[in-house]
Amino acid sequence: MKTLCFVGMLLLAPFLFAQEKTITITGSVVDSASGARIPYATVTVVGTSTGTVADVNGYFILRNVVSHHAKVRAYALGYQGKEFEVEVNSEQPIIMNLKIPESPMVMATVEVVGKNISEAAGSTVITPVQLQNNVGIFKNDVVQYVTQLPGVVTVSGISSQYYVRGGGPDENLVLVDGMQIYNLSHAFGLLSFVDPMIVKVADFSVGGFQAEYGGRLSSVFDIRTIDGDKNEFKAKGTLDLISTDALVTGPLFGDGNSSFVAFYRRPLFQNALQKFYSLGLPFDYDDGFAKATIDYSGQGYISAEFLTSADHIRQQSISEPDFTWSNNSGSVSGGLIVGDQFDLRFSISYSTYRAEQLPKQSQYLGYQRDEISTPSMYSDVISYTSSGDQFDIGFLFTFPDYNNTFTNKYGSTIQETLSSIEPEVWTKYTFNPHGRFSFEVGVRADLQRTFQSLSGAPGGYPPEPRLTFSYKPADQISLYANYGIYHQNVMDLNDENLVFTPFDVIAPIPESNGDEKSHQYVLGCKVEPNILTSAKVEVYYKSLNNLAGVNLEKVYEWESDFIFGTGEAYGADFSFKYDAGENFYAETGYSFSRTTRTFNGITYYPRYDVRSQLNTSAGLQLIQNLWVRARLKLTSGLPYTPIAGYFGVIQFDPSNLPAYTNQALNTQALFGKVNSSRLPGYQSLDLSASYDLTLSWTQCDIQGTVINVLGKKNVFYINNVTGNVVYQLPTDFNFSAGWSF
Repeated sequence: MKTLCFVGMLLLAPFLFAQEKTITITGSVVDSASGARIPYATVTVVGTSTGTVADVNGYFILRNVVSHHAKVRAYALGYQGKEFEVEVNSEQPIIMNLKIPESPMVMATVEVVGKNISEAAGSTVITPVQLQNNVGIFKNDVVQYVTQLPGVVTVSGISSQYYVRGGGPDENLVLVDGMQIYNLSHAFGLLSFVDPMIVKVADFSVGGFQAEYGGRLSSVFDIRTIDGDKNEFKAKGTLDLISTDALVTGPLFGDGNSSFVAFYRRPLFQNALQKFYSLGLPFDYDDGFAKATIDYSGQGYISAEFLTSADHIRQQSISEPDFTWSNNSGSVSGGLIVGDQFDLRFSISYSTYRAEQLPKQSQYLGYQRDEISTPSMYSDVISYTSSGDQFDIGFLFTFPDYNNTFTNKYGSTIQETLSSIEPEVWTKYTFNPHGRFSFEVGVRADLQRTFQSLSGAPGGYPPEPRLTFSYKPADQISLYANYGIYHQNVMDLNDENLVFTPFDVIAPIPESNGDEKSHQYVLGCKVEPNILTSAKVEVYYKSLNNLAGVNLEKVYEWESDFIFGTGEAYGADFSFKYDAGENFYAETGYSFSRTTRTFNGITYYPRYDVRSQLNTSAGLQLIQNLWVRARLKLTSGLPYTPIAGYFGVIQFDPSNLPAYTNQALNTQALFGKVNSSRLPGYQSLDLSASYDLTLSWTQCDIQGTVINVLGKKNVFYINNVTGNVVYQLPTDFNFSAGWSF
């Protein structure tokens, strides 16, 4: 009898296993109207816990799908979810192009998919839907949105120059489609040159970033631009009281697989800054962007693009300086899903940055020039294992060329010219030993610095470890911890206490002094009780070593050009979001932080040491298409150096004794301890109202914004020579109108 049962089981085994046959599905999630790929869309197998998240390019690999009557569902923030039948055949893998319709009021569903539950410490994904909720003097500006995130501070209410968790402006890495950008700002930081109209998605990390990013200590701002419309020609633009822009897009060859985008923006008149700055500077800028994309086989693409921006401040008076700065970048990039396991990405890019300060006959500024060119080659391969783990390996070879000239207040000039090769490689492995645990182990190596370390040469260091651990005690709760070591070999030559900084002067750190270094620790918890609500808290600690700065007090030739010091930063960031989608949302972010720097034996709080900061925003749709939004910002005071007193100085001239005995004293200010006093806190309530309407030939949106509604007199800075107080932006208004057809 036992023998018969055994034989029967052998005969039935092929049929039993056939029922559990699994397949792999690859492809992309795209906008059903434009054909553009949707980044970070979620793809799940209906009725199971199997699922995955598409990459930044909209491609996905979904493994271990039981083939019997399989259905998959795709959804993303701002899109309607949709189910698709899987046509099972002998082909492996199955390629699917999942088209889902846009619906801006639809939220992304909170759902546990697959085993990949790792959390990105300090990371925020920013989409165009979220930018629409931003309340600022310039509509939907992506950098102004970033300045409202926990862990990010600015030194004025109208500046887009940001400081992250105690780091200086030179410690922020900015990438646009992999191209490195050295200055994002227009108009002393009033707005950024990356217009929201060309932003597809942005990933902003305030620390704890993984091994694929390097070369900076504090943050990564990875911006991805839109692809064009593959199906029809479209145009849109905006006009406000400051500037105007326009974008044209459409199919490149009319085959449904190619597209182009062209964009241009400029201010309406040169005195646009007068309402924001008492200086009344004549200001002009131009922004341009062009991109062509070709998709092929439903599993890959190739793009070519060019991004340019130029700023000019030319003053008529010969006693007032002129400023110019520009960014020009171009790249060829692509991606490809290879078989049922590999996700390949690559790019070849070239970025240039040039900034110049012409003092003319100015008595308080010297000549400055900053020229940087950065050709680079990048490649990254992600391998998905059958168990759901991920293995990532990549390289980035850059060939930077620096040419810098800097003059301090005493007339001492620093000049640097350097050409180098920076070969960097990284690898990381994400594995899930249990459905609720995830580990991500990564390492990044600068090959040149690694060889220096192995040979005992100065300036070298071993590869940088990056570690992340995640645990889900429940489906709605995520706990995570992160540790990493980070280096950077560039510094900002500007004085961090300057109130107006038209541009950053970025220079390489002398190789003999070694790179700046940071150890960073992050602990976090994220709670999502339902699809409407989420809350997150993170605590962090950063140690900063070998920090480099220019010697602003250099007088004599024999004195060192640079000084080196240490720093420390720690704090906690909290965020809360409630989004009902169609008619209401509310967000709150709070940060507590403490930052110190030590140079030449003096420990002080840097100018951007904001102890407490609260950002709260909310929006309500009063009637269909009419939204009212509000933002409240409260911060504690910024540090500044007070005046301790005054003293008289006699100018002695032995050849003119009567003048010496009869002259009056020249009054000089005596300053107190560096940044030992605090300005009053900052308070601002901003309101906006927007209305969308459809005409016979176009769609329009109209928006009015009022900044500082309550008219608070927020201190911008105190002149530490005269003691005069300069205030920030008073109550102001901007109106914008957008159109598309």
